[in-house]
Amino acid sequence: MKHPALEPDTDAAADRPVQIVSLQRTDLPRIKDHLLRLSANDRSLRFAAGVVTDATVLAYAVRIQLGHDVVMGLVDRDDRLVGLAHGCVFALPEGLHVEVAFSVDESLRGHGLATRLMTALQLKARGLGAVRVVGQCAVRNLPMRRVFEHAGMRLTREEDEMHAQCDTRVAPASMGAPLG
Repeated sequence: MKHPALEPDTDAAADRPVQIVSLQRTDLPRIKDHLLRLSANDRSLRFAAGVVTDATVLAYAVRIQLGHDVVMGLVDRDDRLVGLAHGCVFALPEGLHVEVAFSVDESLRGHGLATRLMTALQLKARGLGAVRVVGQCAVRNLPMRRVFEHAGMRLTREEDEMHAQCDTRVAPASMGAPLG
């Protein structure tokens, strides 16, 4: 049975089909290219930092543990990476956790694509046996907060950060009923 979070979609604004795919080591150049295309403000929001230089972006990209972490992308019909979800997998005493971070090309925002990426990432995390998906963003990062909310994550504020979490034993909010 096909899953809507993993199916191709058409973005109405750009009229370009996009598909969610798992990314591998061979995709590192596309990951770097996508992250380097982010504006200064988008980088600040994505990395929850002030000024994020090209060198910082590249250093981050090469540290992604492709093959270990959950790394998914939105790919357009020209095979260009236009969105990225990085789920850093780590173990805690209560089980595996996946910490998520997202970015979507500016021209494709506002059409639910980040929410679809989040849903796909939550399902992948559940398949890995993770017990929780967590994320954080700056309080001012309203788009990321909306993605967390649409995914059914519980948000709490800690000073100038928002912390989000959800139990992977429950289906993402965009999917409906709990998973069996």
